[in-house]
Amino acid sequence: MVEPTVALESPAPAATSAPAPKGLALRSDEVILFLGDELIDGGDPRTSTNFPFLVESFLTVRYPELRLRYVHAGWRGDTVGRALLRLDRDVLSRKPTTVVICLGLNDPEYLPFSEERLGQFKRDLGTLVRRIEEAGARVWLISPPAVREDLGQAARITRGGQPTIVNLRGISYNATLARYAEVVRATATEAGMGFVDWYAASQKMGPTARPATGPWSDGRLPPPQGHTLIAAELLRAWGAQPIEVTIEMHWNRPGALVKSHLGPSRSLPGQIDAGGQRILLLQGLPLPWPMPGGKTGALQPEGEAANLCRFVLRVANPPARGVKLHLDGSDAGPGSTLTLTASQLRRGFNLASTEVLRTVRPAQDLLQTMGLKNFYQYSTWRRQELNPTREPELADAQRQLVSALYAYAAGYERIVWRMPKTFDTRLVLMEAVPPEQVPVAPPIGTRPAMPTTLPTSAPATAPATLPASAPATVPATGPAASQPASQPHS
Repeated sequence: MVEPTVALESPAPAATSAPAPKGLALRSDEVILFLGDELIDGGDPRTSTNFPFLVESFLTVRYPELRLRYVHAGWRGDTVGRALLRLDRDVLSRKPTTVVICLGLNDPEYLPFSEERLGQFKRDLGTLVRRIEEAGARVWLISPPAVREDLGQAARITRGGQPTIVNLRGISYNATLARYAEVVRATATEAGMGFVDWYAASQKMGPTARPATGPWSDGRLPPPQGHTLIAAELLRAWGAQPIEVTIEMHWNRPGALVKSHLGPSRSLPGQIDAGGQRILLLQGLPLPWPMPGGKTGALQPEGEAANLCRFVLRVANPPARGVKLHLDGSDAGPGSTLTLTASQLRRGFNLASTEVLRTVRPAQDLLQTMGLKNFYQYSTWRRQELNPTREPELADAQRQLVSALYAYAAGYERIVWRMPKTFDTRLVLMEAVPPEQVPVAPPIGTRPAMPTTLPTSAPATAPATLPASAPATVPATGPAASQPASQPHS
C-alpha cells in the first residue's frame, strides 16, 4: 500500500487561527473525519447529497474564520467489523481530531433479528470508539436511520459480496434497526460521547418525505431530505448557530432594515421608481447554506433544517395581489424571480427555501469548488493510494503522483477558505399584476364562414356609416349566428 502523505494530516495551527466561536464544539484547524457505510460514501463527491457534505458546506459559510478540514472515509456496505479492519489505514493515519461514526445499517445483514449478531455489533463498536479515543480524537455516534418497509419489499442489497433482493417488511428490519440504534445510544452514554438519533428522526419524517421513484425507491436508503435533516441535527448538537438574515420593509416607503448574524442591524436606503418598483441594494449578505442538487433536484432547507438557514423577507402593508421579487446583478442566479402572496409577506417568508437564493452564484461557485476538492481527495485515496502498482519501476512514480494529487486537493481547500462567504445583490419588488388574457376565438362550428370571393354586386368599399335603418348592434344569438353565411336560411 502507498503510505498516506502528509497532505491529509492536520496542519500546524497558524498564528492567526481564529478562536472557537462561543458554544461551538469545534475549533479552528480541526480535522473532522466521517466514518461509515453508504450513508457517508455517496459516490461522486461533486454531486453527493449525503449529510457529511451538507455539514461541511454549512460550516464553511457560517464559520468562515475557522480553518476546518474534512475527510470523507465512508465505504459502501461497511459494517463495524469492516471499519475496524481499515481503522489504522483509513482513519487513524489521517490524524483526525473529531470522528463522526454512522454504522449499523448493514450489520444485521438484512436477515431476521439475531441476538448473536447484535452482541457482536456492540462489542465491535465499543472497540472501535475506544481505539479512536485512545488516538486522541473525540467521537460522535449517529444511529442508523429507519428504512421504508412499505417500499422495501424488493430492496437491493449485497450479502457475502453477491447482489441479492430482500423483503425489508418480511424480516421486520425496522424492529431490528431500532435495537441497533439503542446499542449505539447506550455506547455513547457509557463512554460520555456525543450521540445523534437518526433512527428516531427518520421515523418522524413520514411517508410523503420520500420520492416515489429514484435510487431511494426500494426503501433502504433515506432520500436527500433525510440527509438534510440529520445534517441539521448534528450541527445543532455541535452548537452551530443559524445563518440568519431578516429584511424588513414597508411597501409605501423606500428602504429597509436588514439584520444578520454578521453584525448590527443596518438601515439601507432604497428607491421607488416611476414604474412603482421598490429597489434595494443589499451588500455583504452572508451566503445561504450551499446545497447540491444533482439528479434528485435541488435540496433546500425544510422542516427543522430551515431553522438553520433563514433569509426572511417581511413587508408591511403589501399589495393585495402580492409581489413579484427579482434578484438582479452579477451574483443573481438563474432562478432569481419569485412571486409571493400578501399573507406570506406580512408573516415573513424564508427565501432560503426557494430557487432565488439556492442559485446565488457565489454559493454555487463555492459548492462546485468544495466538490472538486473532495473529488480529488476521494479519488486519490480510492483509485491510487489503495491500488498500488505491482510494477517496481512505477512504485516511486506512483508515490509521487499520490503526493501531488493530495497537494492538488489541498490547494482547492485553500481556495475554498479564501472564496467570498458574502454576496451583493439588488432586490427589486413590484406588484404582481395578473397577465393580460389573449381573447380566445369561439369554436369553428359556431362562427360564420368567410366567403372565398366577394359578390359582384358588393360595393368596392364598405360605407363609412351604417344606414339610419340599420340596427345599432349585431344580434349575438339566433339562427344566423350559427350557420355559414354561404348557406340560405330556412
